[in-house]
Amino acid sequence: MSLLRSVLRNRALLRDFVVRDLKSRYVGSAMGFFWSVIFPVVNLFVYMFVFRLVLKARWGDPGSDPTYPGDGSPGETALVMLAGILAWAAFAETMSRGTNSLVENANLIKKVVFPSEILPPYLTISSIVNMLIGMPIVLFGVIVFSDRRPGLELLAVPLLLVLQAAFTIGLTYLLSALNAMVRDVYHIIGVATTVWMFATPIFYPAKMVRDSYQSLGGGFGSFMLPLGWILEINPMHWLIDSWQRVLVFQLWPQWDLVFRFVLATVLMLVVGGAVFRDNRKSFPDLL
Repeated sequence: MSLLRSVLRNRALLRDFVVRDLKSRYVGSAMGFFWSVIFPVVNLFVYMFVFRLVLKARWGDPGSDPTYPGDGSPGETALVMLAGILAWAAFAETMSRGTNSLVENANLIKKVVFPSEILPPYLTISSIVNMLIGMPIVLFGVIVFSDRRPGLELLAVPLLLVLQAAFTIGLTYLLSALNAMVRDVYHIIGVATTVWMFATPIFYPAKMVRDSYQSLGGGFGSFMLPLGWILEINPMHWLIDSWQRVLVFQLWPQWDLVFRFVLATVLMLVVGGAVFRDNRKSFPDLL
């Protein structure tokens, strides 16, 4: 709670950091913030070309999977991937930048009385804003390439945004504190982010993992290990599945997954906040 009170007390500084970060992304650029729209549009057409024309991929098959909420078309596949990538990109960017945020701002932390606890929140808010700019592109693609129309399910968007921001802030508090103590954490996170991305159903349906098994052992002692446990311990799967359902399929999220993510968010805020708070006074010496 002390971190929250400090962030609220320094909300004007937090706002200034967010505005400065958003401006610095496109300083000197003729297109400015329109790049946040252009990137999702280009990605959408790239995915449409690759998965509709080249691979003729399908995200799911309603015939063989009655629980699948869509029609399984390649166009739908591209939109589902784009929705997942938007959410993942905002999360991964904050996790990467946030892990090294204390080190990068060491001059402020060491020389003045600077509230270092605003660093993870401002990076998170900045990434969420960029994600919001790209989100209408997904909705536009749904309107153009399917017969669905945005409905009341979009009321779940603020909830998902708050949960994603809170989870990211808690995780970044933890990682930034650990990186201040051991610089290797930043490099480990670079590798871990890639592994985590491919372990999350962004480029493939979750059903593919649930139906997969890994053979362990050999001969008469071999047995098949189901791979569904990967999804059961992956909070980003719970979040991105919710984004895909709300944005692309125009359905309410699966509330059991949302509840799991709420628990993971609370745990991450408690653990990350405690580690950051307990080591905050030693940051100037560590840096």
